[in-house]
Amino acid sequence: MLWSSYESGSYVQTIARSITGKLEGPWEQLPPLVKGDSGHGMLFRTFEGTWMLILHQPFKMPESRCKLYEMEDTGDSFKVVREREDLHGP
Repeated sequence: MLWSSYESGSYVQTIARSITGKLEGPWEQLPPLVKGDSGHGMLFRTFEGTWMLILHQPFKMPESRCKLYEMEDTGDSFKVVREREDLHGP
């Protein structure tokens, strides 16, 4: 489950994973994917099949912007490959 949480005074984009693979869990909290006051992310695949994470950063308006990260499916989680600054919103 991709979700936003709070750590050290700012929002983070993170993953919680069901240990049993069932909705009722139990769930384990994984380390944050992206820090720096970011959140409300969604994963998607490009037409070429690349996993991407889109989120907003920083959390406060009006500075909040779309940020994109190339992701890797590790089999039981995801990890950031690289920030795609070439695709960020204005």
